[in-house]
Amino acid sequence: MGCFAKGCLTILILGFLFLAAVGGSCWYIYHKLATNNLISDAPAAVPLEQPSDTQYRAAEDSLARVKNTTASAREVTVAFTAADLNALLAKDPDFRDLEGHARIDIQNSAMTITLSVPLDSMQWSSMKGHWFNGTIRFRGGYEDGELRIKIESARGGDYEIPGFILSSANSAINKALRENTDDWQKDDFGEEFWKHIKSIKLEGDKLVVTTKGD
Repeated sequence: MGCFAKGCLTILILGFLFLAAVGGSCWYIYHKLATNNLISDAPAAVPLEQPSDTQYRAAEDSLARVKNTTASAREVTVAFTAADLNALLAKDPDFRDLEGHARIDIQNSAMTITLSVPLDSMQWSSMKGHWFNGTIRFRGGYEDGELRIKIESARGGDYEIPGFILSSANSAINKALRENTDDWQKDDFGEEFWKHIKSIKLEGDKLVVTTKGD
């Protein structure tokens, strides 16, 4: 999926939105606008406010409710704020690789990711030892078994990615998601888990996950 190591965010429902936006954008940007303005030879600090124990426990409880969806016989809706997601990024052991490399903001039903990620996992040898430092703002969600992404803005370093490139990137990303459903659903949760997910939506300042009832 591009910039992140395989599976580093898959324990989080949002991971698929995250990976699609970041991976697709980095691939397209590098091939269409190969320039040093977009790629750095060093990481950038992405500070995260450390959550209190109460905040972290609440975020962990919400994540556990989603992970245990297959054991529930009724529809369940769980809402994550940006603070919840950042608390998981800051303290959950499963996100240790992202410590200091990612921060999430949710406003007006759109998510902005501030990130600094190594490009070593990409297939091109020229990317080894380089980093993508920037922000990506996108809308999207999962419903009826289909994941859709719309990147609204992206910046690498000081370079704002032009709209016509984002439009092409969105088309490429969503085509790949449609054609490779079996691949991105084979995450740490597994296909059985995804059969029980009704929708994932960005609503206002929250990421809302709704499961299916039996």
